[in-house]
Amino acid sequence: MSWQLAVLGPVELVSDGVPTPTMPPKQQAALVMLAFARGRTVSIEELVDGIWGADRPSSAVGALRNYAWALRKHLATEPGTVRLSSESRGYRLEGLLELDLDRIDRCRAEAEKARAQGQLEQADAALRGLLRQWRGDPLSGVPGPWAGAERARLRRLRHVLREDLIEITVLRGDHSRAVADLEALITGDPHSERLRGLMMTALYRAGRRTEALEEYQRIRRLLVSEQGIEPGPALLELHRQILVDELPVETANAATPKPAQLPPDTADFTGRQELVRELCAVLGDAVTPIVAISGMGGVGKTALALHVAHRIRDRYPDGQLYVDLHGAGTDPAEPEHVLGAFLRALNVPQREVPAGVAERAAQFRSVVSGRRMLLVLDNACDAAQVMPLLPGESGCAVLVTARRPLTALPGVRQAALKVLETDEAAALFARIVGSARVAAEAESTRRIVELCGRLPMAVRIVAARVAARPQWTIISEADRLAAERHDLDRFRAGDLALTAAFRAGYEQLPVEAARAFRLLAVAELPDLPLAATAAVLDTTESLAEDLCEELVDRGMLESVGRGRYHYHDLMRLYASGFQRAHSPVGERPLGSAVAAAELPLAGQRADTAVDATARLLDYYLATMKTVLRVRHPGLRLGLAPTGHPGTRLAGLDTTRDFLNVERRNLIALYRLATAGTREHRVVAADLALAVAETMLASDATVDIEKALEELIRVCETDGNRVSASRARLALVFALVSEFGEPERAAEHVRRLSEDVDAETEPWVAGTSHIFAGMLGMHRQDPMSAVGHFATALRLYRFGSSPECVRVAYSALSRAYSAAGRDRDSLAAAARAVVCDSHPGARRNVMWALTEAAAIISKQGEAELGTHLFDAALRAARRAGSTRFESAVHSRAALVHFSAGRLPQAAEHAERAEATRDSHHLDVLHTYNLLVRYTALRRMGRNVDAAECYRTAATQIPDFEQALTRWGAVATPTPLPARQEAVPAAS
Repeated sequence: MSWQLAVLGPVELVSDGVPTPTMPPKQQAALVMLAFARGRTVSIEELVDGIWGADRPSSAVGALRNYAWALRKHLATEPGTVRLSSESRGYRLEGLLELDLDRIDRCRAEAEKARAQGQLEQADAALRGLLRQWRGDPLSGVPGPWAGAERARLRRLRHVLREDLIEITVLRGDHSRAVADLEALITGDPHSERLRGLMMTALYRAGRRTEALEEYQRIRRLLVSEQGIEPGPALLELHRQILVDELPVETANAATPKPAQLPPDTADFTGRQELVRELCAVLGDAVTPIVAISGMGGVGKTALALHVAHRIRDRYPDGQLYVDLHGAGTDPAEPEHVLGAFLRALNVPQREVPAGVAERAAQFRSVVSGRRMLLVLDNACDAAQVMPLLPGESGCAVLVTARRPLTALPGVRQAALKVLETDEAAALFARIVGSARVAAEAESTRRIVELCGRLPMAVRIVAARVAARPQWTIISEADRLAAERHDLDRFRAGDLALTAAFRAGYEQLPVEAARAFRLLAVAELPDLPLAATAAVLDTTESLAEDLCEELVDRGMLESVGRGRYHYHDLMRLYASGFQRAHSPVGERPLGSAVAAAELPLAGQRADTAVDATARLLDYYLATMKTVLRVRHPGLRLGLAPTGHPGTRLAGLDTTRDFLNVERRNLIALYRLATAGTREHRVVAADLALAVAETMLASDATVDIEKALEELIRVCETDGNRVSASRARLALVFALVSEFGEPERAAEHVRRLSEDVDAETEPWVAGTSHIFAGMLGMHRQDPMSAVGHFATALRLYRFGSSPECVRVAYSALSRAYSAAGRDRDSLAAAARAVVCDSHPGARRNVMWALTEAAAIISKQGEAELGTHLFDAALRAARRAGSTRFESAVHSRAALVHFSAGRLPQAAEHAERAEATRDSHHLDVLHTYNLLVRYTALRRMGRNVDAAECYRTAATQIPDFEQALTRWGAVATPTPLPARQEAVPAAS
């Protein structure tokens, strides 16, 4: 089965030649963005920005998940061909999906090849076939800023193709047709000198010389009156030739020197194929296309530029010019000297080369006018260095590389280069070392490229060292690299040195930017939000943003979203080396020639690693206090005092967004504090407890258990039992409520019962009893659970918030139900439902309503039970938690399944999966799929059941075993504690 996606007109998804039903516009936007990514994962943030832009509603992420769910169903009509997969922070389209745009690139290359070989008929036919691919305005009706930008690009592409076709028509001598076609195009683009020149040529060769001269006067008047400029050199020369009746019949240029200055292509260039195709297409789209490739040192800008240049060199038959502008060093090339070299390469005698940049630039533009040449300006410093080197309006193309984006260049197409994907980096390593050696140690190869941060220069250096030593094993090099990775001087092979590439950028930094570069490296977080950078730098957010953007522009820091920043791993190591210059022993920065004397004096600012870490922890704990005030007003945890005001968060939505975005940072802070001081660990333990209370900040990609265990151990070594207990309770939250593994939490719960003083920390003690009761439920001892929940209720009443009291009542409701005391269960649920005006209390109402719904349904009152389930879902939605909504759907699915209401069970199970937190593949996921698969099979919906089974078998390793256990009982087994437990105060 084949899938095609047509975008050169209204979006149309075609399966085996048959159009599928039309999707809603925003769903179309999501599909097209994913398709254009060519198998790359597109982040949720990128999709939301592309579809809604700055006017995104608060419900944008939820709406996007619904589009993804609908799109997944849309593509599931024929399993195994194209599928939408969910990644940790986005979506990826897998499988063979052909875009009509792909045919454009292939056919255009064929047309250009035919023209270069003088086969004008074939070129004409190919271009006309290309233009027939357009079915109207591209991406017609697709909303959003991303679609708008792509629509403009495709419109420009169509315009350029039309111009190319008319030029072929003129070359073929079909002047009357060319004139008719040109009249229509000039009406839409009256300022185009290329179109006017073609019109003048066609008129002249059709014997209409007077009209050709009149056409020149029209464009001249238009340019002078509206833009204040005269026509360019090419049009002036064409006018002169027509005026004196000397326009050549043949179109070939007179013999001129054809410089070929491109350095050799990188023989082992690997990866970036989609970007290569895109840049090759861009460099043929416009009259004078300019592409600027930017990125950090060592990321492969020059290699990419040369690879692209060699692929398109045949499109520019008049030659190629190349120069290294030395912009990353302390002595960048002077434009005047570069222009002199260019003019000499173009056969301009030295005596005729004028002095001064402006004069040489003007002469250079005149010399290249009318020629099709390729200029590669490598390693530029800034736009001011590049501007004099640009040709005027001509058939030339310009490819620039620089560490910073050259946004000031007119009409430039930016290409920000990132590190390689893991597979690409491994392929590069294999091409240097040899595929046989790499195939024998594939895992060690992947480990090496990850240790290199997938930075091409680092991978190339290590690979060259391994290739030169055939007696070495790859695993031994991986172990050495892991042990010595902190020493960047190890990344050196021959003339290649990573520290030299990094140092060149650092030595150009202004003083304050250099301080920020050094100091921010202390915060070893996955990425840094602007507020955190301001806290670390002890400055305002406005100044912090200016400094960070300066570092981003210079390739020393990466921007991962508005107001969020990230170091490349090796760049962080380089920056961290400078921080040791503040140590008492005055340790030299790793791999740096910058002396410690260049750093600000330690007494001027609190710039030690200890100070920076303290400010970072203080900011995050202050913000988590705000989160708790919004989500759980009145809750008293006795957290450490803070000096930073934290980020202002006004409502539940903003707190949830903060936790979702910061989840990995919050966990990374525990590790940072563990390696710090005792004071750091006190704050980190409080932070861990505050984070755990929200139950919204665990991340399956981070080992939170290991981080918290290490924090507990170090707190106990400090002799700080209070902090150790708080970190331990945070770990219990994670094990039970986040990962659904209550038995692994049992020993920690026992330790809490011994270590926590109920009088001084009633909330911690009460919550410990909540988890002890949950363990009782898991062990099918509901009366033991009743005792623990009742104790928690008493402690919460003594020293906590009304919301915690509702938690205890909700938990009691579940325990009484499990003990067969339905009347007591409903009474406890009724007490939990009594709700105040605070929206955060609704989630505990939701748990109570869910329990009441299950009991009522079990008693045979299906309609009332369904009504209560619906009420629980409304409470979950009002509380702003899709995760809790998923839990209600899961419980409802089981209840309906037990009662034999299979359609309802399948529907609830499916909705549970659609709203489930994608960060957690826990026991809920298994039970959802078990219910749905079994219900679908019993209803005879075998195709849907088979798809459900394939999904389960792919994502759950022991699903077959779980299915066997599930099928061995007449009714579903009770849910484990992960679903049935009531989270404390959440």
